[in-house]
Order: sequence, then C-alpha cells, then structure tokens
Amino acid sequence: MSEIKGQLLGIILVLSIFLTVSVALTAIFTNMTNSVESKVSEIVEFDNQSQTIQG
Repeated sequence: MSEIKGQLLGIILVLSIFLTVSVALTAIFTNMTNSVESKVSEIVEFDNQSQTIQG
C-alpha cells in the first residue's frame, strides 16, 4: 500500500511542477509579447511620421 502512495505522491509532484513551470512560462511569454508589440508599434509609428514629413 505504501508503494502506491509513493507513486501517487510522485505523480502529484510531477503534475504540480509542470503546472508551475507552465504558468511561469506563460507569464514570461505574455510579457515578452507585449514588450515586442509596443516596440514594433513605436517603430511603425516613427516610420509613418517620417514618411509624412518626407512626402
């Protein structure tokens, strides 16, 4: 019976670690996506302004 409890504990630990890592990676990639999106929009906005000035 203790062998089954040990296996269940191992499965629960693996699932909790996987859940923690997936939540952390999701948060990291969401922040990176927002950062890249804002920088790209700044570049596009700057490019549009320079074309308006030149045009």
